[in-house]
Amino acid sequence: MDIIPVRSLADLIARCSDEKCGCGHVVYRGVSDVNNHHLIPSVGRVPRYSHDPDYPIQVHERELLTTFKLRSAGSLHVVPKNDWEWLALAQHHGLPTRLLDWTFSPLIGAYFSTLPKLDAAGELREPEADTAGLYALHDCSYITVEDHPDPLSVEKPGLFFPPHVSPRISGQGGLFSIQPNPTEELQVSFETCEYRWIRLFTFSREVAQEIQRTLYVLGIRQSLLFPDLDGFATEIRMRDTLADCYVSDHCFDAMRAAEPDAAPNGGPATPAGKSRVQEGGRHR
Repeated sequence: MDIIPVRSLADLIARCSDEKCGCGHVVYRGVSDVNNHHLIPSVGRVPRYSHDPDYPIQVHERELLTTFKLRSAGSLHVVPKNDWEWLALAQHHGLPTRLLDWTFSPLIGAYFSTLPKLDAAGELREPEADTAGLYALHDCSYITVEDHPDPLSVEKPGLFFPPHVSPRISGQGGLFSIQPNPTEELQVSFETCEYRWIRLFTFSREVAQEIQRTLYVLGIRQSLLFPDLDGFATEIRMRDTLADCYVSDHCFDAMRAAEPDAAPNGGPATPAGKSRVQEGGRHR
């Protein structure tokens, strides 16, 4: 796996658009801390599953998935048709699985690399890690359900397209990788020939902050990727820190003068120091 430092969002975009990454068969995965976030699926990061001397990890996976099916079936409007769909749904809702999330968009991947977070006071927190990263994975083939009916018995790693079991998956251009051994890093069994490769673009905390703010301006925001009430509320909170804008009252003088109920002789139609557009001169 090649590791490539980048200096800015423009540099990252250029590298994701070059001849190697621009072929249309590359997917991306953003991580906020390259030193602690490796390409190991969530179920492979649970020590009691991977180090159980009595049961292989697949036994734990099947028990988790079976319990999830029994508990969730009554709450679903559309019941998944097969274990691949069940596994994608379980992954989406936080159950440990052997899946890793990827996206076709390097910008969406970079968003998750630099995911904005607020502290208890509502202020934007600096990225916690010194180095964030964006993985780029190239593969020309995809796993099909017909050829591999049991996702927990795959013999080779690969990518598969999930059904749109959630608006979040479709909004994020999402797909998954799956691997036969979920306790090892994906690249160990994936990079077996020249057309199957993984690159890691890394960037500093300062570059992460620049990417974070620029992506917001470009419209890569919480409500786009999480089109639900939680996403909308989070974006509204982020707007105060990432895109706040203050203007002087005099910017609205012409607007106030043109209003039908403006005071005679151009006098203020609202109390001194207040803007009719928004009190305090704050513009959203």
